Amino acid sequence: MSIDNLRQRYESAGQGHLFTFWDLEALDIERVNRIYNKAVSSEKELESSGGKEPIEPLPEDAADSVIGVPEKTREWRETGLQAIARGEAERIARLQRIAEELTGKPAGSVVIPWYVMTSGPTRQETEAFFKKHNHFGLKAKNVIFFEQGTLPCLTMDGKVLLETRSRVAVAPEGNGGLYAALRQPLSPSDKSHTVLSDLDRRGVRYVHSYGVDNCLVRIADPVFVGYCIQKQADCAAKVVPKAYPTESVGVVARRGDKFSVVEYSEISREQAERRDAKGELAFRAANIVNHFYTTDFLRSVEAFEDELAFHIARKKIPHVDLASGEAVKPAKPNGMKLEMFVFDVFPFTKRFAVLEVVRADEFSPLKNAPGTGSDDPETSRRDLLAQHRRFLEAAGAKVLDGVEIELSPLVTYAGEGLESVKGKTFSRSGYVESVEELDALV
Repeated sequence: MSIDNLRQRYESAGQGHLFTFWDLEALDIERVNRIYNKAVSSEKELESSGGKEPIEPLPEDAADSVIGVPEKTREWRETGLQAIARGEAERIARLQRIAEELTGKPAGSVVIPWYVMTSGPTRQETEAFFKKHNHFGLKAKNVIFFEQGTLPCLTMDGKVLLETRSRVAVAPEGNGGLYAALRQPLSPSDKSHTVLSDLDRRGVRYVHSYGVDNCLVRIADPVFVGYCIQKQADCAAKVVPKAYPTESVGVVARRGDKFSVVEYSEISREQAERRDAKGELAFRAANIVNHFYTTDFLRSVEAFEDELAFHIARKKIPHVDLASGEAVKPAKPNGMKLEMFVFDVFPFTKRFAVLEVVRADEFSPLKNAPGTGSDDPETSRRDLLAQHRRFLEAAGAKVLDGVEIELSPLVTYAGEGLESVKGKTFSRSGYVESVEELDALV
């Protein structure tokens, strides 16, 4: 009896759940082999070249900055808002209103759809959280969830590992799995409905993507969007200046004749400390996982996807011993997980652009456990409150020492709309969801 007939027999008897872990049919083993072979050959090429491919800082004409150019920043912002009007939840809601006000559109006419990529294990919990909170004021139809892909874990010689006797060991394929995920069906009942088809249906031409761990991210930033439109970029990156030469962060640079993100481990001490004619670090464009794309570019990725080399991460991977059938928890790395990074597409862009922004305004990542003193919940909170203090002071208010005021994104997106606080002194701490509520903190 064939496997298909056997499965059908059990399903007819109401016992189809017994095939839950028979997941080999869904596994694209040819793709897995292609990815493995490409990753191994790419790693060997890099090792044999000894890092001899020239790495150069971004050319002066390849990047722009918002620092010290308020006129250009205003121009980019207006271009971006116009595009948004044609086209995190409370920031989106606020930005929609700003775009409506600027362009004279009626309330509710500007929509910024939000596409949220989750891993398989976190999707159900994430969707339930959004539903519980009424999608934070956004319409449910404009918040679309989709899943990051997974790849099997492999032995060092490329054989698929089993997590149990009946289940393949898998791991997320990295944030670069975004591109393939955009083409996957959003619903099993409609194979044609994907994120890319949804973007097409809505007439969306520009996409902003960002890492969820940055509490200062300016979602759908009109300055960034407007800048990229003016530059006619098909893909772009926001960067911040490195805090110090040896900061452990990848930088946007040129590798040979192509744009790339160069990991800090690939840059020599001499390169890290090199200065340009202005006295600034030559390799200073720190990557913050904050990108712009045209939808045309996102569709084009499929054509060169097989040329992208996945990165090998050698790990201790629990698995089943094929001889005994017993579970094994290895004490040292025994296999590999394959990952693609979201910036791996940069070398394939035709019109790449880079915009440097102020770190204190736009980047405070959450990567570490509480109490570590760096990129942890305490530093994120500190940076957010410091930014809101600056917003109030720039609007003409005085905030007394020790006073902490958090402004809901519904109050202000980037410091606008606070004219009424001019001349006021705030002596009480608190969280506010409207400008009027600020009066209680005077």
